[in-house]
Amino acid sequence: MSELLSDEQIFRDHRVNQSGAFLKVLLLSPHYPPDVAATGQLVAELAHDLVAAGHQAVVVAARPSYAGSPAEPTSAWALATEQRNGVEIRWLPVPRWGRRTVWGRLLPFAGYAALAAPVAALMKDVDVVYALSTPPFLSALVATALARVRRIPFVYNLQDVYPEIAIALDVVQPGLVSLVAAKLERWLRLRADAITVIGEDMRAVVLRATPDVRELRVIPNWVDTELVTPVPTAQNAFRKQHVLQDKFVVLYSGNLGMVHGAELLPAVAQALHDLPNVRLVIVGEGPAKPSILAEVQRLGLKNVVLLPYQPKEQLAQSLSAADVSLVFQRPETLGLVVPSKLYGILASGRAVVAAVPEGSEAARVVREANAGRVVAPLDAPAVAQAVRELYVHKATRTAMGRRGRAAACEHFDRRQVTAQYRSLFEELVGRAARRRMTNR
Repeated sequence: MSELLSDEQIFRDHRVNQSGAFLKVLLLSPHYPPDVAATGQLVAELAHDLVAAGHQAVVVAARPSYAGSPAEPTSAWALATEQRNGVEIRWLPVPRWGRRTVWGRLLPFAGYAALAAPVAALMKDVDVVYALSTPPFLSALVATALARVRRIPFVYNLQDVYPEIAIALDVVQPGLVSLVAAKLERWLRLRADAITVIGEDMRAVVLRATPDVRELRVIPNWVDTELVTPVPTAQNAFRKQHVLQDKFVVLYSGNLGMVHGAELLPAVAQALHDLPNVRLVIVGEGPAKPSILAEVQRLGLKNVVLLPYQPKEQLAQSLSAADVSLVFQRPETLGLVVPSKLYGILASGRAVVAAVPEGSEAARVVREANAGRVVAPLDAPAVAQAVRELYVHKATRTAMGRRGRAAACEHFDRRQVTAQYRSLFEELVGRAARRRMTNR
């Protein structure tokens, strides 16, 4: 502990004397609000909390491109700089190509990396660089190059495990491409000063693939428990707006993507159609939404409400509109992703039915908090049966929601978790400063 404290003192004295800020942290993230992608929201909150702690945060981001995002904040063909909540944002002119094909997803990310590299290279006095695994490889390559040239620490945050997740979802077939991708990912991990993963199951997968990484920490994603609070049903504006006051609301809120198995939702609604006051409310966007809508229409379901993403400031209302919330994860993605929508559900004080793999981070969190029911993934009858149980037993679901809220506040609160990143950045910069002093 004494060595850690002395390292922290080294960097504090060094940075305060030069710029008045403890650290200058560069965060490479294609997504940033008003883009609605979850990773962008997390980066924005991390950057804001770093600034609140006295550090300087600079984000290099692309104009919004995620499904459901509003129009870009700046011209598609101009670099721009914006100050927001003390955070400096460098907006890159990366045009949209759509997201319906693999190339449609990859080309904007490649454009982002090509523009981010020179912008980052010209940035002065950066102390530590942070990059995410989404998009795969590209942001991390930029971060690795910058870290090696500047001799600064690089923190690599794995939100997904590549290339395994692409193989599991049949986006990439096992073969030469996946082999090259695996070697590249291993090379990047070995050059990171620290890797952070968002679940214990993910930690196990990463260690099996790269047991010789320098440092690996589990730092979960988070929820702002001051923003997302339980709203009583009688006072819930979201319920009133969508005529749900007297309904039993089963809520699925978030990305309707490939990893979640959201295509299960119409089957769940059909299995609950005999309960006249039950409504399955689906809030979000993603590649599965058109097929969900088509299946709802084909089955003639009247108990489904489909809505777009809700503004962040209305999350407490929308998440609290649920009587029961759903979390899905496909079985083949065990250890490769974590459905972080779970933390918002816990914070909203509502019971959860998690159709997720055994041994997954989501299953562990729900069971340890006793905040809901865990059932087999992609099993619509099991999901419906768990919902029916909670439909009948109001006291049980209320107690589960209360325990979930307590778990969110204790383990997944935004300020507690971003403080773990802050401590990691400070520790790594302190080590780097000590090495430079020793080598003089």
